[in-house]
Amino acid sequence: MAHYPYPANKENNTLFHSVIASSSVPAASAALNPLAQSQSSHYHRPLPPSPTKTTATAVVNPYGRPHHLAQSMTAATTARQPPGYSSDPTVAQLLAAQGNAHAHAAAAFQYPHPNQLRDSTMANATGIVSWRKGQGFKEWEKAKLDSQEVKRKADVAQLYFYDHYFDLLTYLSARKTRLAAFKQSASSRHLSPPQLSAEWTAHTERERTALRKRRTKLRLEQFHIVTQVGQGGYGEVYLARHKETQQVVALKKMKKRTLAKMDEIRHVLTERDILASTSSPWLVRLLYAFQDAEHVFLAMDFIAGGDFRTLLNNSGVLKEEHARFYISEMFCSVAELHKLGYIHRDLKPENFLIDTTGHIKLTDFGLAAGALNPGKIEHLKHKLDEVADNSPVVYRSTLEMKSIYKTLRLADARYADSVVGSPDYMAIETLRGQSYSYSVDYWSLGCILFEFLAGFPPFSGATPDETWTNLKNWQRVLRRPHYDRPEDLIFNLSDDGWSAITCLIAHKDHRMSSLEQVKQHPFFRGVDWDHLRERKAPFIPALDSEVDAGYFDDFSSESDMAKYAEVREKQRHVDAVVERGLADPGLARGVWVGFTFKAKKDVERALREQLAANEQDETLQVLF
Repeated sequence: MAHYPYPANKENNTLFHSVIASSSVPAASAALNPLAQSQSSHYHRPLPPSPTKTTATAVVNPYGRPHHLAQSMTAATTARQPPGYSSDPTVAQLLAAQGNAHAHAAAAFQYPHPNQLRDSTMANATGIVSWRKGQGFKEWEKAKLDSQEVKRKADVAQLYFYDHYFDLLTYLSARKTRLAAFKQSASSRHLSPPQLSAEWTAHTERERTALRKRRTKLRLEQFHIVTQVGQGGYGEVYLARHKETQQVVALKKMKKRTLAKMDEIRHVLTERDILASTSSPWLVRLLYAFQDAEHVFLAMDFIAGGDFRTLLNNSGVLKEEHARFYISEMFCSVAELHKLGYIHRDLKPENFLIDTTGHIKLTDFGLAAGALNPGKIEHLKHKLDEVADNSPVVYRSTLEMKSIYKTLRLADARYADSVVGSPDYMAIETLRGQSYSYSVDYWSLGCILFEFLAGFPPFSGATPDETWTNLKNWQRVLRRPHYDRPEDLIFNLSDDGWSAITCLIAHKDHRMSSLEQVKQHPFFRGVDWDHLRERKAPFIPALDSEVDAGYFDDFSSESDMAKYAEVREKQRHVDAVVERGLADPGLARGVWVGFTFKAKKDVERALREQLAANEQDETLQVLF
């Protein structure tokens, strides 16, 4: 039988013949079936027999460490060992040798002499050491395995393979579904051979296009930048649209060198991991993460209503019922983050965004890593220690403090953007450099609730020094806001409202620190926690389109850009710093391993919609 050349798209050609064979057109089936049969005999080859317990592979443990391999490698690696290390081969070397000797390992295997067993706990009953169980590692290897960097890379690798194979199987299932739909459509319409051939060509072309798009590496050029909507110390945020899927995203662009200089790489990786691991409606989702030689990019949901600071600036003091609604949603958002095992540590109104329906989403997880940067902790502790124990506290009226805080906000729009966020909202144990838990986020939410109902944070002062003095003496400074003028009496707190604040802004041993405790407080009586997002929000953004950025600063306006003058000046200073140990741009390349991410469900849905639209257009072209 003649063998035909191997086609470029083996699967599609074979599928085409199966479609023709099942079609209702006898002539086409008879004409093409011999080719299908010949190709079938060419492609389908018998699989090798699977190994059984009687074969030599039965005694080979791929996760084991035969002692004869350890002995054979010791002499070869002694000369290359660093000073201070023993002459024993590393696990990586043993695994490499074991892989090379895998074919004859069973035949060559001999049980070691008892004198050769330097550590009897390193071998099991068969004389094989299991590195998966942590056996056989040297102390420096164990220390390396216990490092946070190695653990994160191991987690990233595991998630990568889970995601890769799940995505692959999902794609194959979807492709078979599309093929079945094509077969059914072709059979029901009784197409002539030319029509069937034309439609099959269009179908396979769409499949090739989809496969080619799946293999495309993400690049900045795939996004159309609409406008800039944010500016931070490490990069910019843009409103952008993916050219292929038409998804509207908030694209955060950060310089790798700047992140390395400021020791912020770990925080960015943490933010990426949190965003990639959640599908909660309370947290902003990550759609894409990618990088180039100089930058890393995070493409997230674009939350068009702006941040909560903008709402507070426009509304001032909130009614208690509105404050209860928003703070309840904030508690739900923080609880979702805590479920993932993270503490935010930097909660403030700027971290909560308002979506198109008026509901809350939490964002900016940069400081939600395992621990704060030691340098920043020392900076906070130093600022607090600078305040003398007998420093006088300045007591101001509610109206005076509200007026001062509003003036500060107008004078400096970036008031809350300090080196680690605003200390106005940070828990006292964090500022003191003490141990802390999830409850630090509940302290911050207590400060935010206070600001909702009073118009200013509880420890804000007229000057930075006054703020630090208030924080050091927080138990004396925390007082119930009170309005005397008749027109302002409606803004006075209820007893339940003040009780909720004092249960949140409290010593860590007596502070509310879980969502269940919050739900049981009288202030939240009547809140339907399970259906919060179904309730109509007090404020719903007025948007003209999905790319309306009206609730963000206008970066083409000189007045708005003036707010970021200090931020840009800091960026210039950082850029002028010569980084230590990073003279080679590729030196820190390994840190970004596993950074790339693509939210499969959203991307595949957008692509399916595009493919469906293209398929409909091509079908009309064939018919007409």
